[in-house]
Amino acid sequence: MGKNVDGWVIPSCGVNAVWLLLCDSEEDDLIRRLVQRVVKELSNTPLGVPEFAVGLDKRVEAVMEVLQVQSNGVKVLGLYGMGGVGKTTLAKALFNALVNRFEHRCFISDVRQVSSKHDGLVSLQSKIIKDLFPGAGSPSISDVNVGISAIKGRVSENRVLLVLDDVDDVKQLDALIGKREWFYDGSCVIITTRDTQVLTQNHVNELFEVRELHASEAQELFSYHALRRNKPPDNLLSVSRKIISLTGTMPLALEVFGSFLFGKRREEEWEDAVEKLRLIRPRHLQDVLKISYDALDEEEKSIFLDIACLFVPMGMKRDDVIDVLRGCGFRGEIAITVLVQKCLMKITQENTVWMHDQIRDMGRQIVVNESFVDPGARSRLWDRAEIIPVLEGHKVRIIKLHYTLFHMTRCYTYDIGFD
Repeated sequence: MGKNVDGWVIPSCGVNAVWLLLCDSEEDDLIRRLVQRVVKELSNTPLGVPEFAVGLDKRVEAVMEVLQVQSNGVKVLGLYGMGGVGKTTLAKALFNALVNRFEHRCFISDVRQVSSKHDGLVSLQSKIIKDLFPGAGSPSISDVNVGISAIKGRVSENRVLLVLDDVDDVKQLDALIGKREWFYDGSCVIITTRDTQVLTQNHVNELFEVRELHASEAQELFSYHALRRNKPPDNLLSVSRKIISLTGTMPLALEVFGSFLFGKRREEEWEDAVEKLRLIRPRHLQDVLKISYDALDEEEKSIFLDIACLFVPMGMKRDDVIDVLRGCGFRGEIAITVLVQKCLMKITQENTVWMHDQIRDMGRQIVVNESFVDPGARSRLWDRAEIIPVLEGHKVRIIKLHYTLFHMTRCYTYDIGFD
């Protein structure tokens, strides 16, 4: 069903461009206003949050109480907590709750990962300006200082909503938001991080700790992923409580481990899972996640590691990943379906492959463990600083290299650019 805008019916198509047939020059103004309205409606599209997010509404209400967005002043909120506790999900839900109150709004994902790349901060600065002010034209940003000035000039004149997800260095905040007093009255900035030292008083004036789920919420989330119901049957209630306790009521662990047990209904299978969890050191989330990896078959393991080490950093589309895997003789379609079902990866609204960074890091650590001291003995390489010495050590003549994703048994090349 479409939306009626100024007497025009606009289809809810979720696209980034609108093609219009110009019939008469007198209609130019109407068309311009129409395009502006369409772009605004499309930018109101909610960010994707998990289908079954237990306790999320309560968390949103609690944070909204802290923000008090109706009051005067600039609010810069720091959401902090351990990896896998649900900071990004909460930030997305807050953005969805606030988006209609701001004409200028922007959600920046994966700040830590993007900023670590060459000119990463500059690219993030450009994205902030483009997303906050899509009709104003993007300035040419040659370096971080130019970007800081460009951001300052714009946020000081307009009320904005800005979310920066997964910040791990105060320098990122210096480059992306500068000083709190730069922002126009009524603006709201939300920052997620695992490191409270990033949240200095110069930048942040409100803090909110994202904690683990309560026991009842953890049971509901785990039961949904393991059983597709709100609570376990009586014969599995006791063992499920043991599992929930051993996972530390962390949402990511409950989601992944619950999916690991999906389809297993015998009490003996669940007790076996408890014994596996008992061997893990308390609060070591990656070891919990690895239990699901260990349950994959060999081809699925190989594809999982390829995605974690190589494809996720590239932001590759699902279909492109499947094509590459098919060219290597793998059944990528089936494997990706399995990985999604086990909550080891997701497909975003943009159809790109995505992993929680804890799961991605778990996969990369598996590869690093193949050889701590000799990168050339590992099955996969993804760091340019390691790729070149390995290739040189093998006396491979490099003529031109476009950010090669090097695998010891196959080589994926994407024209991303370094010579």
